[in-house]
Amino acid sequence: MSHEISTFSLHRVGPEDGVHPDLHGEIRPLIDGQDVLEEIFPEGTTLWWQWCGDSIPLAASEADTRVMMAAAECSSTCCGSVWVTIRREGSHVLWEDWENSGDDGKLPPAFRFDADQYDAELARATAARG
Repeated sequence: MSHEISTFSLHRVGPEDGVHPDLHGEIRPLIDGQDVLEEIFPEGTTLWWQWCGDSIPLAASEADTRVMMAAAECSSTCCGSVWVTIRREGSHVLWEDWENSGDDGKLPPAFRFDADQYDAELARATAARG
């Protein structure tokens, strides 16, 4: 894993943007300003209520947490999904051990985030979810 520190942000894409108008919208994770899910699994969606409810699956703890980052609209068992393991390690949050069961199976590298910046972004997104 690289020791480079990446920046983490969440971007909401709503039905008003013409993206998946039958859904309530989705939240896309941006890493260093790039939508890595779009790059590796463009047919997948992320639903806002999965990530910004009372409990945020993207929150990092010292225990490994496996999180579904995106799934095909039909179903994850039919056309695939993308998973990542999230863990807090000291002053960093790690995203590693990616899995992509989509057709091409592309995987991004592992990422390391500053834990304070990561937590602040989750708090911002949670506050803005209304």
